[in-house]
Amino acid sequence: MFDFTTLRLHRTPIILVALAALFVIVASLVLPRFVAEVGVIVLPLTLLAFVAVATLFLVPTHILPAVALATFALIPARVLPQDGPIGALPLTTMIIVVWAVRRLLTGPADLPGPAAPAPFRSATRYFALLFLVWSLFSLVRSTDVQASLGWIISFSAGVLLPLSIVNASREAYWIRRVWLVLGAWLGAYAVLEGALRANPIWGTLFSVLGLSDSQHWSVYRATASFGHPLFAGLFFAVACALAIGVWLRENSKPALLAAVFSGLGLVATVSRGAILSAAIAIAFAYAVSLVLRGDKRWGKFALLAVLMVVAVIGLFQFDAFTARNNSIEAELSSQARDLGVWVSLQAANLTGWIGSGPGTSGITGRLFNEVTIENSLLQLLISIGLPGVVLFLLVIGSAVAHALSRRAVGAAAALVAYTVCIAGFNAIDALRPMHLLLGCLLILALNPTQTDAAPRPGPRRGRATLRPKRGYARL
Repeated sequence: MFDFTTLRLHRTPIILVALAALFVIVASLVLPRFVAEVGVIVLPLTLLAFVAVATLFLVPTHILPAVALATFALIPARVLPQDGPIGALPLTTMIIVVWAVRRLLTGPADLPGPAAPAPFRSATRYFALLFLVWSLFSLVRSTDVQASLGWIISFSAGVLLPLSIVNASREAYWIRRVWLVLGAWLGAYAVLEGALRANPIWGTLFSVLGLSDSQHWSVYRATASFGHPLFAGLFFAVACALAIGVWLRENSKPALLAAVFSGLGLVATVSRGAILSAAIAIAFAYAVSLVLRGDKRWGKFALLAVLMVVAVIGLFQFDAFTARNNSIEAELSSQARDLGVWVSLQAANLTGWIGSGPGTSGITGRLFNEVTIENSLLQLLISIGLPGVVLFLLVIGSAVAHALSRRAVGAAAALVAYTVCIAGFNAIDALRPMHLLLGCLLILALNPTQTDAAPRPGPRRGRATLRPKRGYARL
């Protein structure tokens, strides 16, 4: 009889040996050409890449999505290679693939008890499957099969593949913690960057690598580690909404600090769409927290209302925001967005509203005008048509509904912030590394941690205070 236990015990050495063999084969074929073109430096870099890949199979499986998130946040996409197969599957998304493969090989994690009914989570998976089927149908009639295939690979690996994991509560816990910690620290760094009007760490890195400075706006806009203020704004908006939701439900002071610093970092990016998305998501978290039954600390809601009013007043007193809002650059940007709406409707009508193929919105849009369509939903309307946009929104909407059914207000608000924010620039269709962020948010929404699932009840006379199990911090 075949011993599966023995196979599991020896799986890691087998995988490492296979990786080593693959490394030798690929190196023998690729390295001679790259050494001639790039130089000897490619040798230590290749060895470092092999060590990094091997490490992904040695670290605990449940932290890999958080590792992918941290890699995305700390290493700008413009620094990483994006040619060839990596263009279809970004390096950060590869970490998610490794995680999913390891989880599928080891089987489902032990559940703490009988699984509770989760109709919204099941609906999310069904909608995701329908979205994949529709995308493959759009691929058949694509105007650029190579671009469409690359987009489907990236989106499936970064967003749809995580949905195949039945229980990812430990992964969700680490994603939440890492997002809040990075949001706080990078937010504080963005404030410092805005005050210095220079990026001392990542700006120096770009200079060393010979990359151009992205600052070409009428005011200085903080980019932190992301290389662009829109990317930074999206990350901070999600972090701020997530932190506010966690604070409202759990009264977590570290979460409140994360909300403050990520909010300040968001303002430093001077990204109007990201600021608006954070405001909408925070208002959403505020409203649903009032509606959900449980222990209500009305002082928190009053405090948040006061903070929101002060934040709005302070924002309009912020010189950089006022200068950008009144600049010719902002007016031209608004005109380009209006033109983008017209181009999107014309391009969608050209294809009969069923799309020109995943990832082809730029190609199809340029048939009418050279303007960049700075709206991810409109780009999806062109590329995968109206049915694809509807299925995309249903995937997100059902995930938000599941998070709310488990009282995970932070995760739901984070998804709302992400969805509203990507409507302000070309994230989903044109920027494939952004798929990873949506995948992490879906893991977070569909697998609420123990502290998400229920608020902490206050102490009652004659009863012991309930506390979460060990291993779940307040972040």
